[in-house]
Amino acid sequence: MSWTLKCRFLAAIVFWSILFLPVGAKSVFAHGEHGDAAPNEGGISLVAFDGFQVELLTSPRPPQAGDKNKIVVKIVRNGSLEPVRNGKVMVGVSPARFSNHPAWHKDSSAPPTLDAEPFLSPASEAVWAGNYTLERRLEERGAHLVRVALVELEGKSFDPPALLDFYLNVAPAPGLTSGVILLFLLAAAVALGGVSWVLLRSRPAVDPEAPMDLLEIRWLDRFVRWRGFQPSLQLPFLALTALLVFLGLFDIRDGAKNLATKLTWILWWPGIIFTFILVGRLWCVMCPFGTLNEAAAKAARSARIFPKALRNLWLATFLFVVLTWADEQLGIIRSPQMTAWLILFFSLLAIATGLFFQRRSFCRYLCPITGLQGLYSMVSPVALRARDLSRCQKDCHQDCYRGNQSGTGCPMFEFPMTMDRNTYCNLCFECVKACPPGNLALNIGAFGKDLWSSRRRWLDESYLAVVLVGITTVVTAQMLTDWSGWISRLSRLIPDSVRTLMKPVTYLALTESAIFFFASLVLFPLALLGTAWVGHRIASEPENGIGKIFIRLGYMFVPVGLAMHLAHNLQHLLGEGPGIVPALQRAVNRYTPFYAGAADWNVAPLVSPEVIYWLEMLLVLGGFVFSIGVGYRLATTLFERREIAGKGFVPFIALSFLFTLLNLYLLNQPMGMRHSP
Repeated sequence: MSWTLKCRFLAAIVFWSILFLPVGAKSVFAHGEHGDAAPNEGGISLVAFDGFQVELLTSPRPPQAGDKNKIVVKIVRNGSLEPVRNGKVMVGVSPARFSNHPAWHKDSSAPPTLDAEPFLSPASEAVWAGNYTLERRLEERGAHLVRVALVELEGKSFDPPALLDFYLNVAPAPGLTSGVILLFLLAAAVALGGVSWVLLRSRPAVDPEAPMDLLEIRWLDRFVRWRGFQPSLQLPFLALTALLVFLGLFDIRDGAKNLATKLTWILWWPGIIFTFILVGRLWCVMCPFGTLNEAAAKAARSARIFPKALRNLWLATFLFVVLTWADEQLGIIRSPQMTAWLILFFSLLAIATGLFFQRRSFCRYLCPITGLQGLYSMVSPVALRARDLSRCQKDCHQDCYRGNQSGTGCPMFEFPMTMDRNTYCNLCFECVKACPPGNLALNIGAFGKDLWSSRRRWLDESYLAVVLVGITTVVTAQMLTDWSGWISRLSRLIPDSVRTLMKPVTYLALTESAIFFFASLVLFPLALLGTAWVGHRIASEPENGIGKIFIRLGYMFVPVGLAMHLAHNLQHLLGEGPGIVPALQRAVNRYTPFYAGAADWNVAPLVSPEVIYWLEMLLVLGGFVFSIGVGYRLATTLFERREIAGKGFVPFIALSFLFTLLNLYLLNQPMGMRHSP
């Protein structure tokens, strides 16, 4: 290893060590003239006050995040060190970052009162006299502020109460925490992928430059060709969906404790977005709506094809935007009942579509997330492709599309033998089963290759790509603490004569809705259109009109929208995801004869907030870099000369940079409560 690589490796170790180590303990202070003390190792502190010694102890030592800890206040007399019995002591503990909270802040001109101390709780005297104990689950690691209020000691009352502040350092939870287990699973996935790659590449007949075909793994090839492949995935998810509907309609209405809202919006929705970039539209195979749609189509045996005017993403895009707007205005993800009714609505829509139109018309043209997952799946390196197109043309009679006795053919109206993108392939492998010469491969290639190598480009997809950037930006802005103030000020633009006819909640909702629809559907696409106009003027190529530039280079904003979607949902998945455990325990205890343990709702996140923050920043910046790479490749295929391509591409770099700066700014602003149950 070279000296430069060693330095980089050492720097990386130092950086991650600083990032993951707990915040060091700070010095202890006491209010007024109650005395000073220096903390010893582990954050344990001693302070002298009015003839007494007050020492802060913990069990375990040091206290551990994610576990119940005992905060012990040991009080003895100065000199004799005899324990002080039967005192009245109150204790409060909170992360040090909350030390500026008004409840912690003390104005020296105003005497302290217990009424102004909402964080304080009575501490009980333990078996050992003079030890006053408060048991608390500490969720975060790092520095914590502990406030001790001495109300009465040995018959002597303190009015106002004597307040002593200590700083305490909380260590990470030991052993196999959820975060450690997650890292182990990721490492195992990397190791498994490495082993598979080495074994496949070690075959002497394999061209090292050719893409790796996963169907050369025998057990995987047998599994996807097995007739039970799809049912083994679909039936469990159908049963789970029915369970979610039941829990949403009949279980507790508190979305924070109902398993239906937790599984749907905290696990499923953030989780599947991450699957798009890894395995494309594989979720569609097991999606309950797609299963119902295809089952209804097979039962009805309808030969109707979806109306030609609607065979695009315009209707699906409209449904996605309306669904996102409805969630923001109605709080669907916080309501178990609305979540259940939403599932029922799309289930009935999928069945009805199958009864009237053939194959998976719902999945292709109506599903509100079909466009989103189709565009994001173009980033996935996993792709189903024909090995040799000439062989397809010679030996095949479109069995991969029409089907035969071995497979039903493509349910998504794709011709696998000419497919060059992941947008509408749901990896059901029916084409693999039906292909007589076995000319289809499941390749692993470069991330995002479909974005620049595909021969097909459509206006509806380019428009959706930039709309997704707008939606994620607006939804992120709506979480800011200042958002309600902005909406209130903007609502004053409504004439007084009109505003006085409505309730405040009505005109505020109208203002917010107008901003949402205008920004996502008009403003961001207009920004791309204006950039295309500038690029057209710079390039001065008449054959490349503004519309053509808009359509081609609109795909470069797919990574920007994807990165923002991932960053937006990272907090839900890593921060709020563990909340599924107590919701599951509660449901099991109530609806089954089994006991899953007491539900503890004070769960710790999988990783610390600072790690989530830096992951968000890396995702947004990575999306920007990826966007430039994709855009330049697209520009070189659009403009004839390379120097013209570079000049015409500069405005698009500026627009992508502007979108990135805007989202980085939003993610670094104070946030209100996350949009979660």
